[in-house]
Amino acid sequence: MSKYQQLFNEIKNSNKIMLICHKSPDGDAFGSTLALYKVLINLNKQVDVYCELPYNKKLSFIPNSDKFLIDKNEDKYDLAISLDCAASSRLGIYYDLFFKAKKTICIDHHNTNDGYANINFISPESAATCEYLYIILKEMEKEFPSIIDNEVATSLYCGIITDSGNFKNANTTLLTKKIAQEIEENYKVESSRIVKHFMDEIDFNVFQLKIRVLSKAIFNDSKTVGIICFKKEDFVATNTDLTCTEGIVNDIKDISGIRIAASIIELSDESYKISLRSDVKYPVNILAANKGGGGHPCAAGYQEKGYFYDVLDRVMRDCENYAE
Repeated sequence: MSKYQQLFNEIKNSNKIMLICHKSPDGDAFGSTLALYKVLINLNKQVDVYCELPYNKKLSFIPNSDKFLIDKNEDKYDLAISLDCAASSRLGIYYDLFFKAKKTICIDHHNTNDGYANINFISPESAATCEYLYIILKEMEKEFPSIIDNEVATSLYCGIITDSGNFKNANTTLLTKKIAQEIEENYKVESSRIVKHFMDEIDFNVFQLKIRVLSKAIFNDSKTVGIICFKKEDFVATNTDLTCTEGIVNDIKDISGIRIAASIIELSDESYKISLRSDVKYPVNILAANKGGGGHPCAAGYQEKGYFYDVLDRVMRDCENYAE
């Protein structure tokens, strides 16, 4: 019997199903959620998908991205499944709706996931939830043949490419590459177009934002820590918003000698989102966890409150101490 049989049985015995990914989603969150959405549609299930706004408009490239609901369907779901969501707090405004379901399931790859659902499938060794979901779906096809179509495959490929950084991130394994190759060989997936869209193309306004914040990057004396800051006036000046910050901090991380890169994003008055990037020698998820956040060893985050320069000083000091 498959170790995923409990998942298959819950899906088989449920008609009305809710899917949800974490707020402030990335390509893996969107990709895994929309891949499973299409699988369930192929199985003739009634499916509603949720994700708290806002999200980066680049994600609209992924098939069925227009299917996300904003208003809550107050009916009780037979089954609620979260994908790529490491903590229940990341469910956002749909937290209550999720836990109101008769049964809850979590499919994820974050090693900080505490197993908040009734049934949890967590694979920290996977580079992306989409990678893990592909393994699950291939097993599921033994019971439900041909549930992976080209749209499902495209969604999965998008998630794998974005969370692995096009196979450059330290979380990439041989299995990650093997699965991506299988998807390319067996389904009609525009792999080069996906890579170009997510890894290379940039909106002009986002380009202006990038130039603006990188030109004001701050470094410690030893140039081992670099910080960029996104303030309200930066978004206003470039006609962008906080969803446009995705990936820019990697330009700091890629500087030779940098051990930890951080971005400070102003959410509201005296409230900031801190995103951390590093190499494997300095697992920033530990630093983030100490601040009430979490994530992966090389990509993590948390939130800070206070006056901007106080927050900047704390982030620099914490990163410096950790990078020693």
